[in-house]
Amino acid sequence: MSNKTKKSTGGNGGAPKQTRQQSHDSQDCSSFKTVQFYCMLIVFLPVLTFFAPKGFVLDRFLDISEVKINIASAVGAVVALHIALGLYIYRAYFGALGSKSSKTD
Repeated sequence: MSNKTKKSTGGNGGAPKQTRQQSHDSQDCSSFKTVQFYCMLIVFLPVLTFFAPKGFVLDRFLDISEVKINIASAVGAVVALHIALGLYIYRAYFGALGSKSSKTD
């Protein structure tokens, strides 16, 4: 009888572990998507900020030298990079405080 009791309790004990594993997997996936979004933002926002004003605004509408156009575009790209990094740091610092869940044992 003791073997039957062990087998029946072992089967019931596996279900909460599986749901905890799925919960951890979904949290990992969510964390990965968040980090991926901010990595893409950090990489592509400065590039877009450099080329978009340079090609569409500064060259067409303003009559300034090529060197000044490049400097203005570079400054804009650096500012965009700092904004993206600031958003990531803000999310990492304040997002972690709100996302803490209760401990499950």
